[in-house]
Amino acid sequence: MKTLSGHIKNLPTSLPCGAKEGPFVKHFSDLGHDISEGPYFTFNNAWERVFQVSEDEKDRLVIRGKYGLSLAQAYLAHFSKVPGIEASNGLFLMAERVNALIKRIEAV
Repeated sequence: MKTLSGHIKNLPTSLPCGAKEGPFVKHFSDLGHDISEGPYFTFNNAWERVFQVSEDEKDRLVIRGKYGLSLAQAYLAHFSKVPGIEASNGLFLMAERVNALIKRIEAV
Protein backbone atom coordinates (compact mmCIF):
# COMPACT_ATOMS: atom_id res chain seq x y z
CA MET A 1 0.00 0.00 0.00
CA LYS A 2 2.90 2.37 0.67
CA THR A 3 4.15 1.94 -2.88
CA LEU A 4 0.69 2.70 -4.24
CA SER A 5 0.42 5.74 -1.98
CA GLY A 6 3.75 7.10 -3.21
CA HIS A 7 2.74 6.62 -6.83
CA ILE A 8 -0.57 8.39 -6.29
CA LYS A 9 1.08 11.31 -4.48
CA ASN A 10 3.57 11.68 -7.32
CA LEU A 11 1.11 11.67 -10.19
CA PRO A 12 2.07 14.42 -12.61
CA THR A 13 -0.07 17.54 -12.61
CA SER A 14 -0.55 17.04 -16.35
CA LEU A 15 -2.99 14.23 -15.53
CA PRO A 16 -6.64 15.19 -15.04
CA CYS A 17 -8.37 15.32 -11.67
CA GLY A 18 -11.28 13.03 -10.91
CA ALA A 19 -14.81 14.38 -11.12
CA LYS A 20 -17.42 14.30 -8.38
CA GLU A 21 -19.72 12.37 -10.72
CA GLY A 22 -16.98 9.99 -11.91
CA PRO A 23 -16.70 6.22 -11.46
CA PHE A 24 -14.44 6.43 -8.39
CA VAL A 25 -17.02 8.37 -6.40
CA LYS A 26 -19.87 6.23 -7.72
CA HIS A 27 -18.30 2.89 -6.75
CA PHE A 28 -15.80 3.63 -3.96
CA SER A 29 -17.86 5.85 -1.65
CA ASP A 30 -20.02 3.20 0.02
CA LEU A 31 -17.89 1.44 2.63
CA GLY A 32 -20.56 -1.05 3.67
CA HIS A 33 -20.37 -4.66 2.59
CA ASP A 34 -22.68 -7.57 1.89
CA ILE A 35 -22.55 -9.72 5.03
CA SER A 36 -23.84 -12.85 3.31
CA GLU A 37 -21.29 -12.69 0.48
CA GLY A 38 -18.42 -11.30 2.56
CA PRO A 39 -16.33 -8.14 2.30
CA TYR A 40 -14.12 -9.30 -0.59
CA PHE A 41 -17.18 -9.84 -2.79
CA THR A 42 -18.27 -6.24 -2.18
CA PHE A 43 -14.76 -4.86 -2.70
CA ASN A 44 -14.19 -6.85 -5.88
CA ASN A 45 -17.57 -5.96 -7.33
CA ALA A 46 -16.87 -2.24 -6.99
CA TRP A 47 -13.27 -2.64 -8.21
CA GLU A 48 -14.37 -4.47 -11.35
CA ARG A 49 -17.05 -1.88 -12.12
CA VAL A 50 -14.34 0.77 -12.22
CA PHE A 51 -11.31 -1.02 -13.62
CA GLN A 52 -12.74 -3.70 -15.95
CA VAL A 53 -12.70 -1.56 -19.06
CA SER A 54 -10.96 -1.81 -22.42
CA GLU A 55 -7.18 -1.39 -22.49
CA ASP A 56 -7.30 2.11 -23.98
CA GLU A 57 -9.79 3.22 -21.32
CA LYS A 58 -7.60 1.97 -18.44
CA ASP A 59 -5.04 4.75 -18.92
CA ARG A 60 -7.83 7.30 -18.57
CA LEU A 61 -8.51 5.97 -15.06
CA VAL A 62 -5.14 7.20 -13.83
CA ILE A 63 -6.48 10.44 -12.42
CA ARG A 64 -5.44 12.71 -9.56
CA GLY A 65 -7.28 14.36 -6.71
CA LYS A 66 -9.71 13.38 -4.02
CA TYR A 67 -12.14 12.00 -6.62
CA GLY A 68 -9.45 9.99 -8.39
CA LEU A 69 -6.99 7.31 -7.35
CA SER A 70 -6.84 8.72 -3.82
CA LEU A 71 -10.40 7.51 -3.37
CA ALA A 72 -9.49 4.06 -4.70
CA GLN A 73 -6.60 3.94 -2.23
CA ALA A 74 -8.88 4.88 0.67
CA TYR A 75 -11.33 2.16 -0.42
CA LEU A 76 -8.51 -0.39 -0.50
CA ALA A 77 -7.25 0.69 2.92
CA HIS A 78 -10.73 0.40 4.42
CA PHE A 79 -11.48 -3.06 3.02
CA SER A 80 -8.04 -4.41 3.90
CA LYS A 81 -9.01 -3.98 7.57
CA VAL A 82 -12.59 -5.27 7.45
CA PRO A 83 -12.97 -8.42 9.57
CA GLY A 84 -13.32 -11.46 7.32
CA ILE A 85 -11.47 -9.99 4.33
CA GLU A 86 -8.76 -12.62 4.72
CA ALA A 87 -11.26 -15.42 4.06
CA SER A 88 -10.83 -17.14 0.70
CA ASN A 89 -7.51 -15.34 0.10
CA GLY A 90 -9.18 -11.92 0.06
CA LEU A 91 -6.05 -10.03 1.10
CA PHE A 92 -3.93 -11.82 -1.50
CA LEU A 93 -6.47 -11.04 -4.22
CA MET A 94 -6.56 -7.39 -3.11
CA ALA A 95 -2.76 -7.28 -3.32
CA GLU A 96 -3.02 -8.57 -6.90
CA ARG A 97 -5.36 -5.66 -7.69
CA VAL A 98 -2.92 -3.20 -6.10
CA ASN A 99 0.01 -4.59 -8.11
CA ALA A 100 -1.95 -4.31 -11.35
CA LEU A 101 -2.88 -0.71 -10.51
CA ILE A 102 0.74 0.17 -9.71
CA LYS A 103 1.82 -1.25 -13.08
CA ARG A 104 -0.86 0.81 -14.82
CA ILE A 105 0.26 4.00 -13.04
CA GLU A 106 3.90 3.31 -13.95
CA ALA A 107 2.92 2.74 -17.58
CA VAL A 108 1.16 6.10 -17.77
